[in-house]
Amino acid sequence: MAKKSLPHDTPVDTPAVGAMIEAVDLGPDAEVLGAQALTLALGVETLEAAWEAWAELKLAHQRARKRWVEERKRLEEQGSLLLGAVRAASGASPGQSEALTTQGSLDAFLVDARQKLEATQRSLDEKSRVADEAFGLELAKLRDALLARVKRQAATMRPTFKLAVRVLGPEQRILHAHRLGHDESVIALFALTGRIPSRYGYLFDDSTEDVGSAPPALYADEGVTEVRPGPARFIALLEGLAEVWPVKGGLPVRLPDGSWMRWVARGPVLEAEVRDGEGFRNVLTREEAERLTGLLLANKLAGKLELELVRE
Repeated sequence: MAKKSLPHDTPVDTPAVGAMIEAVDLGPDAEVLGAQALTLALGVETLEAAWEAWAELKLAHQRARKRWVEERKRLEEQGSLLLGAVRAASGASPGQSEALTTQGSLDAFLVDARQKLEATQRSLDEKSRVADEAFGLELAKLRDALLARVKRQAATMRPTFKLAVRVLGPEQRILHAHRLGHDESVIALFALTGRIPSRYGYLFDDSTEDVGSAPPALYADEGVTEVRPGPARFIALLEGLAEVWPVKGGLPVRLPDGSWMRWVARGPVLEAEVRDGEGFRNVLTREEAERLTGLLLANKLAGKLELELVRE
């Protein structure tokens, strides 16, 4: 039986473009992961477990974003390889008549390859945009659930500030508070600022990636990239965040007069610091110590926390 010949203009040695462009992998579904995290966060009683579920979903989002970047890079590399292969094949034609036929096939292949590669890239961009929005919605649901839980617990749990004052002279004071528990630190931030921390153990995290520098004052969360900003920028970043503060190693608060201070973990105690120009200082004036103590007293009278004056 005679072998059926292909149409004259069909290149027998040109592979299908679709088979050469690997399918895009977007990874796990955001809605599935979000539902799992929300179930875990609502199904346990402890704040720590709820924050762990939140952290896992954030990590999954970061991994997905990394995967999308890698997929985009892979497609670009495939496109570069195909273009290089076409150039190499164009220069390898053995004879003039064969070269003309091969060149026509290569040109058609190149057009088809470009079209399919660009379509795949557009599809990846659109799918990753949709997936990114889905992750954002799932993270928002979980954040709202955590806010609601902290608000409920803050109605019954009152963090206790055991306050000790060290008098350095007629006009100088150092204020210390006994170390809070982890749950207490979450509730304390909410009671004093109306925000929740981006991480559960925020107040006692003095880790640093640079041993030559002080630990960062912020985590790279909630869109924040400056983890060691100066005081003015630090305050501006926090004022721009209405629900979650990515604070690290400290509990900042705004006083009624508009000035800012923070509680910083110093071993077994929290030490009060006030903003002073381009830094914070721990030696307070008598008036500053009174204003800070007055803020705690006002919150005690409002039923948000407990305040005890103790000896160091």
